[in-house]
Amino acid sequence: MSAQDLLDYIAAGPSPFHCVAESVRRLEAAGFSAVDEGSEPVNIHPGHAGYVARAGTLIAWRAGQDAPAVTGFRLLGAHTDSPNLRLKPNAEYVSEGYAQWGIEPYGGVLLATWADRDLGLSGRVSVRDGDSASLRLVRIDRPIARVSNLAIHLNRKVNDDGLKLNKQKHLPPMVACAGELSEPGLLAKLLADEVGCDPADLVGWDLGLHDVVPPALGGVNGDFVFAPRLDNQGSCYSALEAIIAAEGKTAHTSVVALFDHEEVGSGSDRGAASTMLRNVLVRLERDHTIAAAGGIERAAANSWMVSADMAHGVHPNYADKHDKRHRPMLNGGPVIKTNVNMRYSTDADTAARFRAACRQEDVPYQEFINRSDLACGSTIGPISAAQLAIQGVDVGSAMLSMHSIRECAGAHDVDMMTRVMTRVLLNG
Repeated sequence: MSAQDLLDYIAAGPSPFHCVAESVRRLEAAGFSAVDEGSEPVNIHPGHAGYVARAGTLIAWRAGQDAPAVTGFRLLGAHTDSPNLRLKPNAEYVSEGYAQWGIEPYGGVLLATWADRDLGLSGRVSVRDGDSASLRLVRIDRPIARVSNLAIHLNRKVNDDGLKLNKQKHLPPMVACAGELSEPGLLAKLLADEVGCDPADLVGWDLGLHDVVPPALGGVNGDFVFAPRLDNQGSCYSALEAIIAAEGKTAHTSVVALFDHEEVGSGSDRGAASTMLRNVLVRLERDHTIAAAGGIERAAANSWMVSADMAHGVHPNYADKHDKRHRPMLNGGPVIKTNVNMRYSTDADTAARFRAACRQEDVPYQEFINRSDLACGSTIGPISAAQLAIQGVDVGSAMLSMHSIRECAGAHDVDMMTRVMTRVLLNG
């Protein structure tokens, strides 16, 4: 539950697929076992610790001592994906003597932060295997790509007007100089060497660029976490550690859902807007060895969910962007997020439950609501609440530089959020 362990977790997850792989590794080390979504019904006995994984989404559980229809679920939700630059299908081309890759921004990228960075490549590739294909993870941490800024001498007003990057023209990175290395097939050869196959057997990929600089503790006193993907692997880490730590016997069933595709609206087979989580909850209710009448509908009525996504901490140089009475601080404890238009799922009841968990752990909590004249973002909270008819509260740890290639959070918030999440799962 330390900030250093969070750094290790983030370093292991340059893509949502890698984040899930690292989460699975930690779960299995704690005694959780995989369940195939397409398998025959499995006896879910009290105490059963299992998980299902689909690409960049993971759902894990600890089965309760009583039927889910009676005691419901206690859920923690977060998302594994972060804004970045993704490779196009036909990515390779040559321009002015340089080999470049065509990219498409994924999510709400803070574009300027991707310039002049050492970039690696990560994700998954599909490799021909006889008449079918298999998926393999790829991770290249060498600085193989760079989006170079234009010199100030050729853009004299950049400091006054701001850096304005055209997504199509200015973001494709340079990866090699002209010559044989820039011929078509460079990317396929690079990937084939990484996964150990013939370039001709590569049939597809889901790949994105990532910063190769490792996460670090920062500040004079080590108060800060400087890292990529804090939004929202910081929340994934706390939720995962909470369900691992919550090994005591509870009447209810504890569930953690780490979704892919939140940054682009959650509308996929494995996003929060899908029925994936509901399908798992139905199975946990149906296959629990202790039966009770009422089914998933009764279980939902007895459940509640904490949706965790990083929160907007007050920036000392831009304090006027916050409502004066709602200015969360880094290292000030978990932030409860409210929006009356239900961009967050929080209501008076669920906020009170979360505050109670904070008090039980002797952890301070903070409140956030947008300025009334600024648009509010959203999370998996309201989406999951609508899909499941389960009450929810939206929370997060305060951070700065959200959606930058490298973000900033409070080192001391890591333990506080993890402890409160663990308390939520244990409370019942």
